[in-house]
Amino acid sequence: MTPSEKMLAALQNNDLEHAERHFKEALALDDPETLYGLADALYQLGFLDETKQIYEQLLVLFPEEEELKIGLAEIAIEADELSEAMLLLEEIPAESAAYPQALLVLADLYQVQGLYEVSEQKLEIASNLLPDEPIIEFAQAELFFTTGKYAQSIRIYQELLKQGVDEIGGIYLAQRIASSYSALADFENALPYFEQALEQHEEINTLFEYGFTNMQAKQYKRAAEVFSQLKELDPSYTSLYPYLGRALEEEQQLEKALEVMQEGIRLDEFNPELFEYAGKLALKLDNEELAEDYFRQAVLLDPEKVTAALELNNLLLKQERFEDAIEISNIALENEEIDAQFYWNLGIAYEGLEDYEKAYQSYHEAAERFKENKDFLKQYGTFLREDGKLTEAKQILGRYLEMEPTDDEIADLYSSINGESF
Repeated sequence: MTPSEKMLAALQNNDLEHAERHFKEALALDDPETLYGLADALYQLGFLDETKQIYEQLLVLFPEEEELKIGLAEIAIEADELSEAMLLLEEIPAESAAYPQALLVLADLYQVQGLYEVSEQKLEIASNLLPDEPIIEFAQAELFFTTGKYAQSIRIYQELLKQGVDEIGGIYLAQRIASSYSALADFENALPYFEQALEQHEEINTLFEYGFTNMQAKQYKRAAEVFSQLKELDPSYTSLYPYLGRALEEEQQLEKALEVMQEGIRLDEFNPELFEYAGKLALKLDNEELAEDYFRQAVLLDPEKVTAALELNNLLLKQERFEDAIEISNIALENEEIDAQFYWNLGIAYEGLEDYEKAYQSYHEAAERFKENKDFLKQYGTFLREDGKLTEAKQILGRYLEMEPTDDEIADLYSSINGESF
């Protein structure tokens, strides 16, 4: 066995001490071809420093081998030494056979730095040099995909598929096309490509995206099937539970949807989103006690969870538990989550407790935010009338009647205010 072979065998046995010794022997004794093979194997295993040593030694022997510079540049990029990588790549002349490959690495380097236009230019030059090279076309498609130019990426991916290329570097082109169509909200075209990708390689993230796209296409039954399949494959993939619950809810399977959310909660008991959605489903099933428990847990896990706090607040108001509703509103406002709905709800609660001064203050705080909301204007205007604030009541109810002129009850109330004003 050559020292290179002995080193790889030692690594396979996790014998790092002997591997290091054999590596030194390889540098001293092995021929260049064997060392190049060792470098390739070490790079795949993630031993970048050792790979770099081999490339540098070979470059001294063969300074005309531009591929060694490309290898060193790739290692420099991995080490986040971007300036060094740039210098190495720019040393490769345009007439070199390795120049197109250098352009690919340069394009990747510029992309990492967010210089997408420069990256695109480098790939265009490479494409002109090798117009039918799938790797270059794929790199262009990937750049377009990354920068949100989905129509352009689709065109290239589809051309590669026509050439019989369906996978490069572990990336399945059908999946990329599906994701691109989905990003363009063209769900009808996305779905068959997702199916093709999953036939080629069943992968949980692709399965999740397929389920999500079915949701976007309002194919709720199919979405439920896909998310259920994903749950069977990987129950710990907790992101699926709200979507599976929603799909089942859309299919009017509320009890099953709640069971799914409860499964998710058991697996991820610190996720406020799961508790909030479980609370909404419990409400739809008329289980207000369970809904309150879930909403409270969501707020406990995330005190800034405004939507859960509002759901809890609205439930407490419905049950006429005004003091509890006031407590929740004040906690939310203390956390600087200034949602005007809390002021509106405070107004309702204080009015229910007949604390009309605080009710007026709360309604007044909410008034600017809800000046175009008919329900608020009607409630606030009616309160002002009952509280004897006739001028303000007339103004608010007048604005309401401009939006809802056929409300005879409020029209009569408005007329009565005019009569009382004189």
